[in-house]
Amino acid sequence: MSIGDNAVEIFAENFYRYQEALAPDFGCSGANGQDWKSLSSNRRKLFVAAARLAFSELSEEPRSFHGELFCDWSGGGTEGRECGC
Repeated sequence: MSIGDNAVEIFAENFYRYQEALAPDFGCSGANGQDWKSLSSNRRKLFVAAARLAFSELSEEPRSFHGELFCDWSGGGTEGRECGC
């Protein structure tokens, strides 16, 4: 399965908007009603990177990671990935 950059960015934007719309129904606060374009560049990049990883895992049928790509994330796996959020 090959997902183009544009599709990943559109998915990330939609995911963000859906999350914002649904947050109050689950007793959660959103990002103070910020729309996608008013988010910082780093915050948008974070959502796009997360979407890209999710699609990457979906394309790895034989080896199902289920979120294990960053199991060591808190153990120092963030080198060069500071988002400044």
